[in-house]
Amino acid sequence: MKKKLLSLCPIADQTARTRMTEFYDITELEKCTEEELFARAGTFEALIVPYTANMLVTERVIDKAANLEIIASSYGGTRQNIADIYAIRKGIKVLHTGASRERPMAEYTLALVLCSFLRINNYYHDMCSGEWPRFKYPRSRILKDRKVAVIGYGRIGKAIADLFKNFTGDISVVSRHLSAEEAKADGVKTVELNTAFAESEVIILAGGNTPENHHLVGAEQFALMRKDALFVNIARGAMVDETAMAAAAVEKPIFLALDVFETEPLPENSPLRNRENVLITPHRANNSIEFEERWKCLAEDLVSLAKGGLPDSVLTEERAKTMSES
Repeated sequence: MKKKLLSLCPIADQTARTRMTEFYDITELEKCTEEELFARAGTFEALIVPYTANMLVTERVIDKAANLEIIASSYGGTRQNIADIYAIRKGIKVLHTGASRERPMAEYTLALVLCSFLRINNYYHDMCSGEWPRFKYPRSRILKDRKVAVIGYGRIGKAIADLFKNFTGDISVVSRHLSAEEAKADGVKTVELNTAFAESEVIILAGGNTPENHHLVGAEQFALMRKDALFVNIARGAMVDETAMAAAAVEKPIFLALDVFETEPLPENSPLRNRENVLITPHRANNSIEFEERWKCLAEDLVSLAKGGLPDSVLTEERAKTMSES
């Protein structure tokens, strides 16, 4: 007998939907509030949850949904609108579509680094302003053989490291969860946070935003950065002391490439705006059309669960605690 699946949003990929219907009777809603979901609780075994800014799958929904076996996030993260730890402790399988984010996030990170190194953003801005800045800036750099450090080695951090191996063999990783043996097998080396900032030419923040990681990077780390080093943040703004970072960008000959900020939208009067050594983008690292592969990832994982498998996207309590909100 097929399991009953309630999707709290339309399933955008019809191929993925057809795949799911082999094992699930699907009901799709245009949208749903927590109150409406609570009223329906107990009528389904599986649940697909879209991005919402508010908590949707609350503990009381989970308690009432006596038949609930699977909660699947269609967007990536789970913490912002699913009581994920509570669900996992009750034996419910919680899964996310993180696999669809890996390559888009890695390529966007690469683009930020290359644009910063080659000053493409500076040239573009100046030429749009009517200048011809051919000789305005010092000679630029390429990425080949540069020392790169990646902070955080989850799905996205590993994808970034793997992509950057096409440019350099000198990649370090800052991670609480990666052993020296695992690092060696992956062709990277482990270092401490301060070592990464003191020795690397490119430092990329890619870890999860958790309470323990609030302002993980601050004045101490920026003070260690070498001349012309580049700090990239595609993780979360709250992980960086933005005031200290902005001050460092004024006081030191360093570069920043930032897609996320402590306050979003970025305030109009932010000191990070209009600086030659700062490249900023509006939290769009995961905006490529390939992110829609999430539906195929979700379909295959739901089918795997229906067949008795355990896909890698199913969260453990430990993994859930290290993930950022979407």
